Amino acid sequence: MKNTLKKHAYTIFIGLFIVLNVVNTYFLTTRALNKYIAPFSHTWIGEMTALIGNIGVLLFIALLISFIFRSIRWRMIVLLVLTFVLNFFVFALGIFNLYYGTAFSVNMLNLFNNPTGGFAGQTALEAFRELITYYRIVVFIPFIAMTIWCITTRKQTRKLRYRISYKRLLIQIMSIMVMLVVTTMTFMKQLSMDIPIQSAVSSYAVQNYGVYPYYLKEFLGIETNIDTATALAIESDQDVLALLEDYNKNVSSYVNAIDGLTYSNRLTMDKANIDYIDPSIANGHQLQGILEGKNLVLVHLESFNAFLLQNEYTNQQMTFLNDLLSESYVFSNFYANVGMGVSSDAELAVLTGLNPQGDQTLYWDYNDTPYELPSIPYYLGMDQYYREAIHGDHETFYNRHTVYPEMYGFDVSYTLENFITDGYDVNQGYVYDHTHQLTHISPWVSDYYLGDFTATYGNSLETPFMLFPIYMMGHTPFDFGPDGEDTSIYPNYASHIQDITLRYINYANYYSETMKRFFLTENGSDQTIDDTVYVFYSDHGSGLKNGDLDILHGRELSDMEERQILQRTLAFIYVPSNDQYVDFGDYQLRKGMLVGHQDLVRSEIDLYRTMVELFNMQVGQDAYFGVNGLSTEPTFALDNRILDVATDQYFYNMRNAKDIYPIDSLVDEDLYAYIMTYKMLSDYLLSTETKLKEINQTLNQN
Repeated sequence: MKNTLKKHAYTIFIGLFIVLNVVNTYFLTTRALNKYIAPFSHTWIGEMTALIGNIGVLLFIALLISFIFRSIRWRMIVLLVLTFVLNFFVFALGIFNLYYGTAFSVNMLNLFNNPTGGFAGQTALEAFRELITYYRIVVFIPFIAMTIWCITTRKQTRKLRYRISYKRLLIQIMSIMVMLVVTTMTFMKQLSMDIPIQSAVSSYAVQNYGVYPYYLKEFLGIETNIDTATALAIESDQDVLALLEDYNKNVSSYVNAIDGLTYSNRLTMDKANIDYIDPSIANGHQLQGILEGKNLVLVHLESFNAFLLQNEYTNQQMTFLNDLLSESYVFSNFYANVGMGVSSDAELAVLTGLNPQGDQTLYWDYNDTPYELPSIPYYLGMDQYYREAIHGDHETFYNRHTVYPEMYGFDVSYTLENFITDGYDVNQGYVYDHTHQLTHISPWVSDYYLGDFTATYGNSLETPFMLFPIYMMGHTPFDFGPDGEDTSIYPNYASHIQDITLRYINYANYYSETMKRFFLTENGSDQTIDDTVYVFYSDHGSGLKNGDLDILHGRELSDMEERQILQRTLAFIYVPSNDQYVDFGDYQLRKGMLVGHQDLVRSEIDLYRTMVELFNMQVGQDAYFGVNGLSTEPTFALDNRILDVATDQYFYNMRNAKDIYPIDSLVDEDLYAYIMTYKMLSDYLLSTETKLKEINQTLNQN
């Protein structure tokens, strides 16, 4: 028995190394083992390709170690260390999926260019909590099992030595290379057939190519790129223009792909969903240009999920926001269009009306690819607007100090460094309630001060102007809210939800009160800016995927319904009167001149078009997409990272159309193809820095 154990100890160890590390990859590809992922439909060819690819790479590693070390003991030790590295890598990939909803790829590394500031420590802590709270410790089973085997067989393997022959080494290397070449060719062929979208490549690859071969190829610098032009059969700009005919909404007449009805880039009252419009801004039957000439304050909210307004307990904490919404035009079925750039992608969608590519961060890519894109600031600059972005983070965050002036055309970017130079002390924070000496302290500028500063500054400016204040707070892991983990605000939830969720819902009052500062001082006096339109939108949702949404909603949610809730955010337009007020008891708020409630699906792309048309911007024949937010026209919202699609009928995933909510729904095949082509065309328009500019020039010449 001892001789048998001695003879086969290393063989068994190699078996454990390969089998357990292959099994570990399924924590990244199978929803039954990882609820955070959005997998593709599992196919036998994809499963076999991934299995062969994973085994091939692991065999190559074992072979290489066997060639380098003669000592069996050293081989086992080195493979044990490598197993820990692989297990930790799988753990890290799982955490990345938790936060970003898709598999990691090397071109996503520029995400880490951002200064982490106060986010890093708590984010890391939340990640390691996942080891216990979500049983992620199981991804270290290969290391644990192999360690036990190493200890058990240490006497039998201590003095064993063996050198592999060159002939045998060559044969094995050739066999492994054949395995990897075949899997690579099979993967590339299936990829081009199944989903020719770049943002889907990493997730598709880990499932249908193999975790280990894909990341080995990635870290060797061998990229897996989709040739979008070939996929769309584009050979010239005329082919692009032909495709645009189905998607460009800046035309006098077009047919909607969902309801088959005809619409126009000039919205009229009979095709609008409006409860009230003040006679002073009404333009007869036309809605085009009703806000022309007014100032614009475009407010970017951080991580505001719509369920905060829908939950009765969190809603009670937002008295002012509810009052403000009653005087506004509200998009209650609003979705984010973000990709890997998250907050910066939301800015891109709202300011340019373009879909981010999904797997890259255009703001950082701008250093290598200086895009020339139409934008809200650019068009307003043509009308002599002064344009300034205001945010309480470092100027280098998301490369904003470069992108804002060079790509968008902002005149000034006012950042944390400017606030500090002008006297803001982040260590002392901001006193937002002098009566009770309540101070908000964080590593960034308080959003209380952001509202006060915007109001004071805007009232000092001569018209016309555009201000773009950007919230900092409400960012995961929600550490710096004034109420922190106070359990007294929601006693019915506090003992049932995780701390991170409690910290998030404790932001509800903060969101409302900081929005209040854009219009009212701490003492309740009016500081609303005359002749100004306020547009608020949230960049994305909270990302809470720990099961607590079930508790907040009082029922068990399906995976797709949970994703829909997390992607539904908030946007609204407030057009205050200069001289009419509504009394809300403790304060007065200026009467809204445009009031309504839009229940149809809308997204950040649609918000761009809405502002372009309501302000009658000088867009000429430049192409834009989406629908006017005030219209009765149906549309869809696209998440560019994991390719979820929201329509008025259902919410589904383009990776696997069977992932749908409500569960008994079916995706219309024509609509699926229409949206797929739209996404591919959108990616193509961002394939070079001047592609969209060239297309727009052609459109304006025709």
